[in-house]
Amino acid sequence: MTAPPPPMPAHWHCYRWTGERRTYDDESARRPPHLVVQDIPPQEWQRIAAASPAFMASDVPPLEVPYWLLRPARMVKATFEAPDKASAWYRDQISDLSPSFLSDHDKDAVRQAGRFAAAEDRLSWGGDVVGGWYLRGTGFASLQVVACSTNRIRPTIPCPLGHGAGSAAG
Repeated sequence: MTAPPPPMPAHWHCYRWTGERRTYDDESARRPPHLVVQDIPPQEWQRIAAASPAFMASDVPPLEVPYWLLRPARMVKATFEAPDKASAWYRDQISDLSPSFLSDHDKDAVRQAGRFAAAEDRLSWGGDVVGGWYLRGTGFASLQVVACSTNRIRPTIPCPLGHGAGSAAG
């Protein structure tokens, strides 16, 4: 007998970061103070996050996607209950950034259509979506749509907006 699928998340939080590649490549601010290899209680996540002010203050994408949920709520760019709305946000952000992509390969309309379809599919079953692109000059852009309440990878990380959050914003 197979286990039932995990429940759909209550909502998705959306994050966008653009900055210097060397900032993105410095992993120290992207890593919480403790390596966690298994689920821990929500209060333990809060203790770990509080033990690392540099990690909490950084707006650079964390090494593990669900770790965004440990960061302050002010870093959330938008929140959506419906996966299609979260997918539309992701698509709109890529369209906004696309003229600055360093590679023509990343600007290719067929490639982008495939990325949009893959994002829509992943969100439809409750997953996270991540994208990163080198920008002209020395820039880098990261977009992340993170399932919350609950995240399939880290189901015990509490929602940065509180458990009742989830109305569409932005």
